[in-house]
Amino acid sequence: MKDFKKLREQAVRQQHRQTDTFAEGDIVMNALTGQKGSIHRSGVNYVIAITESGEMFRAWVKDIRAVQVIDTINKDRKSSIFNNGKTETSQ
Repeated sequence: MKDFKKLREQAVRQQHRQTDTFAEGDIVMNALTGQKGSIHRSGVNYVIAITESGEMFRAWVKDIRAVQVIDTINKDRKSSIFNNGKTETSQ
């Protein structure tokens, strides 16, 4: 009897082959190393991704997870914790 982890890995590989689960441009994270990047190329059972710093890494499909990018509403506002209670906004 196969254990659940091996069955899950096989299911992810099969789904990737049939439906292209991970497409070029998707943001992913390597679960083993924590590296995040945009997919540059997708192979049969691996992807090649590029981080924001330009570093390229290769990961097996079973080891990557999709990352959702969410823009925050106040992304330009600086926190008052780091400037002695005075709120500042970038202009």
